[in-house]
Amino acid sequence: MNLDNPNLQRRLIILLFVIIFISTASVGIGVGYFAYEQNVQFLDKTTQSVQQEVLDRTEAFFLILAGAEPSIDEEMRTSLPNISRELIALKKPVTLVTPDELHVIAQRNHVDDIYLINETGIIFTTTYPEDMGFDLKSVGLESFLNDIMDSGRISLDRAAVNALNGEITKYAYYSHPGTGYIIETSIRLRDALERTKSMDFTSFLMDDLLQNIQTHNPFVKEIDLFSSNELSQFSLINEGRKMDPEIYKVAKAHGEVRLISEGNLTIYTHFRPKEKEADYTGNLTSMVVYDTSMPRDELTKTAWHTLLVLVIVTIVSFLVSGRLFRRLVLHRLMHITDCLHRIGDGDYSVRIDESGNDEFTLIASEINRMSSLVLAREEELRQLYQDQEKIIEERTRELRKLKDAFEQANIKLTMLNIITRHDIINQLTALSGFLDLVLEINTKEDVREYTKKCRQISEVIHELIIFTRIYEDIGINDPTWQNVRRTIEKAMVDHPDAHLNYDLPKENVFVLADPLFEKVFYTFIDNTLRHGKYATKFSVSYQFPDRDLVIVYKDDGAGIVNIDKNRLFEKGFGKHTGFGLFIAKEILAITQITIKETGEPGMGARFEIFVPEGFWKFSGSETETTAKPSAHDTSAAPDWQ
Repeated sequence: MNLDNPNLQRRLIILLFVIIFISTASVGIGVGYFAYEQNVQFLDKTTQSVQQEVLDRTEAFFLILAGAEPSIDEEMRTSLPNISRELIALKKPVTLVTPDELHVIAQRNHVDDIYLINETGIIFTTTYPEDMGFDLKSVGLESFLNDIMDSGRISLDRAAVNALNGEITKYAYYSHPGTGYIIETSIRLRDALERTKSMDFTSFLMDDLLQNIQTHNPFVKEIDLFSSNELSQFSLINEGRKMDPEIYKVAKAHGEVRLISEGNLTIYTHFRPKEKEADYTGNLTSMVVYDTSMPRDELTKTAWHTLLVLVIVTIVSFLVSGRLFRRLVLHRLMHITDCLHRIGDGDYSVRIDESGNDEFTLIASEINRMSSLVLAREEELRQLYQDQEKIIEERTRELRKLKDAFEQANIKLTMLNIITRHDIINQLTALSGFLDLVLEINTKEDVREYTKKCRQISEVIHELIIFTRIYEDIGINDPTWQNVRRTIEKAMVDHPDAHLNYDLPKENVFVLADPLFEKVFYTFIDNTLRHGKYATKFSVSYQFPDRDLVIVYKDDGAGIVNIDKNRLFEKGFGKHTGFGLFIAKEILAITQITIKETGEPGMGARFEIFVPEGFWKFSGSETETTAKPSAHDTSAAPDWQ
């Protein structure tokens, strides 16, 4: 073999792959087949054992029940004559006895329901309204009823499943001589067993006898036993539960039905009990649900074992081929790795040995070429870095100068606003006083009219000055996280004329906004009061398109006409000062929040505040904002409307 062959590495990789593949395939096929056979046998043995145990315990169920019924029979033999005497003691025609009277008699005699049957076999009075008017002779009981009528005998049935509600019930019949009607009583088997035996006995028989199979066998998920015939297929264990009639038909025809669904195997088995007096049950159908995930778990364990074998085979394969790799690959690879490590530390002058004609030679040649290029680029970058540092220093000095200039300009503008506002307010105060004196003169109407207009002008000037004060506060303080619901409630408290009903969302949503954020909702409320005409309420809700937040404020007032919507947020537009919505827009813009009006004229105003992602959040706490002010706190009430 030529050790300098450039295809040697590829051949060794192919050889190693073939060895691993053959070993893995052989072990996997053998283990998989063995696991499959074991799981099939395990499933068959388990199901056969459980099905036989169900049959055995079912026979035991009926034998124990047959032994317990005499005590129930004795109770019913005692109650029936008592019921007959109580009916006679009512001293009125039995046809006039009401179900309520029967119910009272039933409670006193420990029976659940009483049926009164006339000579024609019709139930004419009962505590069980579903059977009122039922003809018992129509179901083949004519001979039986004729034998009971006026005989003075008591006839007891075995416990049976009620075809209407699935309850396990025991019936008894009695007709006092000369009465001309039959008394039928029924009791629920579970209640009767608890009275005549004990709760422990009843729980053992009705709940534990069959269910213990599930407890002792984790492979079994559920067990049930159905009394099945053409009329009904109700459970003997879970009262009221009914089996699918189609499953019953198939199970009766074939003896057994197997259904597989969502990892469960359900087996329905149709049979008759051997207990000689159990004919009342008709045929029985057992249902056992098996958890087939256990075989899958076993297969999973097998898969892990197979993986372990694969690892072992792989290790052996690499040990065998390691000697070849050490001679042909490892030595050259370590040399290249050492050189690359030095290059990674910044020594680009390193050169890798390029002798030979295999793939490693090509790699060494390319690495040497890249090292030369990097060395040249490094020198260029060093010079470029020095040039950029000089430019940055110059730009920094220029920005510092601009910043100082802006700060000085801001201070001067602020002082100018304060001085101007102070002088104008003083002058307006004096003007207002003189105008009040003029208004007291009643000699000429023209004087009064012009004086009123002067006063109106002074009020507008006052509003303009207030606007300058509010406008200069926008953006001065850093934005804060503010609870939207608490902010709206504070705006309602701060508004002096607020008398609107309102509906706010319960979620704790926080918005990063200018500290004047409350004035936005104050403006909405003020506009509703001023321009809403017949407005009585407003509501606020949230929408969450993508990852953004939309806060929707709407009222039930007159709305805004379409012609005004385009200029709604311009400074000076509106029927009042025209500054409220303009300032609201400016406050929101501090943190990239936008606003628009989307209401329909005549349907109320609707403002949508669009908060981009990153400027809102949910919170389970309400402590991230200031406390709600009291109704008497007017210090925070905006005065810029």
